[in-house]
Order: sequence, then C-alpha cells, then structure tokens
Amino acid sequence: MHGRVVVFGNFVADVIAKPLERLPERGQLLILDTIQTHVGGNAPNTAGALGKLGESVSVGGRVGLDPYGDFLLAQLAGWGVETGPVLRDPEAATGVTLVAVDRTGERSFLHHFGANAAVTAADLNWDMVADASHFHLASFFVLPALDGAGAAALFKAARQRGCTTSLDVCWDREGRWLMSLGPALPHVDFFFPSEAEALALTGERQAHDAAAALRAGGCGAVLIKRGERGTYYLGPGTTGRPTARSGAPVVARETPAFPVAVRDSTGAGDCCIAGFLYGWRRGWDLERILRFANGCGARSVASFGGVTGIVSAPLMEEWLCEQGS
Repeated sequence: MHGRVVVFGNFVADVIAKPLERLPERGQLLILDTIQTHVGGNAPNTAGALGKLGESVSVGGRVGLDPYGDFLLAQLAGWGVETGPVLRDPEAATGVTLVAVDRTGERSFLHHFGANAAVTAADLNWDMVADASHFHLASFFVLPALDGAGAAALFKAARQRGCTTSLDVCWDREGRWLMSLGPALPHVDFFFPSEAEALALTGERQAHDAAAALRAGGCGAVLIKRGERGTYYLGPGTTGRPTARSGAPVVARETPAFPVAVRDSTGAGDCCIAGFLYGWRRGWDLERILRFANGCGARSVASFGGVTGIVSAPLMEEWLCEQGS
C-alpha cells in the first residue's frame, strides 16, 4: 500500500522502575534493580514499532519544550519516524508516567498528563501529512480535551483524504466508554481494544460477544488484545478495506500468544497493533497478519521498554520461523 501511516495520540516519557511492588515507608529508601527512561505513550510506541519494522510513518501530538520532549522526538527520529506534526507546547511539560513493574512483569502506573491534556483534533496539520494513506488514533481516553465528536472529525478528515482508519483507546478512568466514543466508531475501519476495555465498552462478559457488539456499533473489524491468551479477531477475512455493512463474509479468529518470558508488558499492545497494520497494508492473508501481530507483541514483552524488542520486518519473519507453526 502506498503512502504513509499517520499516528496521532498521547506522548509520554516512561520512567520504568523494576521490581517495584510497594512504596517504601515514609522517609525510608527502597533499592531497585533498575530505573530506565523509555519512549512511552500509545502514539510514540505504535509509531516507533512501525518505524522499526520498516513502515513509512509520521506521528502527531503534543510535547513540552523540555528535555523529555527532546528525548522522545530524538528517539522516534532514530527509528525512522517523521515527527514534524508534533507540536511543542510552551505552556505545559511533556507527559510522564512512572511505570512500576513487578517481578512477574505486570505494571502499575502513576501518570501526569502534561501537554497531552490540551490535545484536540485541531492539533493535526493535515498539510504536513499530505501523502497519508492510513490514520491511526491512539489513546482516546487519555486525551481529556478530545471528545467523541473531535475523534469523529479526525476520522472524517482522514477518510475525505482517502485514508483507511484505526483506533486504540486505553482505559476510561471516568467511565464514559461508549457514551463518549460512540460517535467515532462508524468512521473506524479497525478497532484495537484490550479485552478489559472491550468488555467495559460493551457490558459483555466474553470477547466474542464484545467484538460483535462493537461491530454493531459501526466499526469494520475488531482485534481484541488478550495478553497471554493472544488475540481475537472479528471482521472481514479479506485484506480489503473493512466496513461493518460491506456484506463481505465475516470471520472470527483466535490466535494464540507466543510462549515467551515476560520482562515488561509496557507497550505490548501498541506493538501488536503495529504488526497488524504492517501486514495488512501489504496484503498478507489474515492468518499471517495475526501471527505477525502476536509476534510483535511477544517480542515487546520479552524486552525491557515498549519497542525495544521490535526489529525490522525481515528479522521479525526470521524470528517467527524459528518459533515454528
């Protein structure tokens, strides 16, 4: 597929501390094995993984005029991501998350929105991404100034330019769920929620029921990320543009995860999305796309930092061959 992917969403510097399972008593010191700073936020993680795979990709959002903002943009540029659409906010600091990773690799978060709090649909300068052919909105529920109407406006603008579209959301701490997101769904080709997010959005108890409800809400295809249980896909089985009402045969696919030792699950879902989009844009068959997506998620959790384990697509394919069928 010609043109580039445009990823738009939250920017965060992840300060990852491991192993951190409790805070020290007041006035006391706790010694950790490691504290590292990594690229974070769903938009940089997804764009960074796409760039490392070899996709042509631009990223948009907001960072501050500070060292964390400099760090994020420099890292992304080093991975081949075009960062021109990113706004430097003189009034707010770059978003930061303290990621506490326990001994099993599971995470807890302490987050400061920073410049992300002011992100709106108007922040994306479409003239800077005139060659876009796919638009991905990341982290909808952690962009407080972007409501469902704003998200719908972004998707409409993308489609008017001939782009396909995709969406990732994050957890909604305010419990708005479909009340806020609903207006955007009919403009979404691929929706990539986690299982917990999909169940909360729909009120369903099973992934397959949640996926069906989300397609009924208007999106073309749903890929539910299920952690160590892999992924669940519901949508057209072809590699064309999916729509909820296209009449194309709908298929359901459960794809298992790869059995890797989990070091850090930060960013794994973003890498899974990047793998899916990379394969889909090249017209691969669905089974190959899903296996590649799960492989990218596995490579992410096996390394410290969201996109550290992602390599070029040919090297990813070699790694997948080594894993067997």
